[in-house]
Amino acid sequence: MDLKAEIDILKDNIYDLQGQLQSAQIRIKELLKDVGNTNEELKQERQFIQEITGSISDVSNKLESKMKLYMDNIPDVVDSKQILKEGD
Repeated sequence: MDLKAEIDILKDNIYDLQGQLQSAQIRIKELLKDVGNTNEELKQERQFIQEITGSISDVSNKLESKMKLYMDNIPDVVDSKQILKEGD
């Protein structure tokens, strides 16, 4: 193989490698953008979970207080036979 042919092959290889490098750089930018989007989505999901957890806690506390109020409003059971015996 003569020197000119080798130079042409090397030039073609350089052009191919430059194309691959450019494609790799584009892909890296896309992946970095996806990572940024994924991190942002993760932050939003964490915030949503915190809000929901707080809401669940609030509702649970309200439920407890309403159940206690309901139970406190139930009259005590009185044995009617006991009342009749005392009345005699």
